[in-house]
Parts: sequence; C-alpha cells; structure tokens
Amino acid sequence: MKLSIKSIALATMMTVSTISVSTGLALSGSISAASAQTNSRQMNQPLQFQRQICSKASIVGNWKGIIVANGDDATTSLEISIPSGKATPQGTWKFLGASGNLNQGKAIASVQGNTVTLELWESKLQNNLKTQKKVATLQGNFQNCGSKISGNLLDTQTNFVFNLAKF
Repeated sequence: MKLSIKSIALATMMTVSTISVSTGLALSGSISAASAQTNSRQMNQPLQFQRQICSKASIVGNWKGIIVANGDDATTSLEISIPSGKATPQGTWKFLGASGNLNQGKAIASVQGNTVTLELWESKLQNNLKTQKKVATLQGNFQNCGSKISGNLLDTQTNFVFNLAKF
C-alpha cells in the first residue's frame, strides 16, 4: 500500500497524534510531517460478526409495561403474569394506578411465530351473576430475544400502543 504524504495531510487538515482506522492504517504526526504505517496482520483478517443467539421467545413469565395513546404522555401501567403448564397460556393482568389496582382480570395469550396476541378479560358480579367482559386485545411482536413485546391495542377508536418487558 503506497500513500502520498500530501494526500494524508490534505485529508486530515489538523494535527493528529494517532488515529487508527479499521483497515489497519495508522497515521501519526502533524500536517507538516505525516507518515503512514500499516498493520499487515489486521489487514489480512476477515471481518467477524457476532451473532446474538436467542432461545425461542416465550410468553410465559411476568411482564410489566405501559399503555399509552399515540402522541399522548399519560400512561397506564400494566402487569401481566402468565404461568407455565397450561395448554392455552392463561394468566392474570392488572392496571396499576397511584392508589393501587384500577382493574384486573384474566389474560389469555396466543403466540404465532413472533406475533403475540393478549386478550384481557374482566369478571364482574351483577345481580348475583358473574359475567366476563373483554377489556382489550393487545397485539405485538417479541423484541430483544423475547424479553420485550411492543404493539397496538386492537378494536379501539384511539391509536393506543403498548410496551411490555419481562421482569
């Protein structure tokens, strides 16, 4: 590799004590006197990429996060717990506020590939009859090797988004 001192000086346009470039080129000196040295071991190494190895993402576990209307700054805190061992992943959910639980109920989860659908159901007792009402349907995707889920609420007039993280 042959470099001209003029081209190095024009490229730097300032005093350089030592610069290492990923190609293995090292420049040292100042504008008036520059020299170039190459590191042949670094030049001949192939690029190495590190893969992030992830296990299959699972909805089983404890999740905590927020629901917010897109563009708004008021959030609702949400906790979901899905224990293992059931054919259909079912668990519990609760909305949290400053004064404690605002709502709570049963959570039903389904996973297809990377897509997660969470149905939040609430039980109410009216006239000595227990009724089930669907509160919300959340649909999102696993992120960060299954440690986070982000997505949207379905069947709402406002564009709500949610973010959950395993804890």
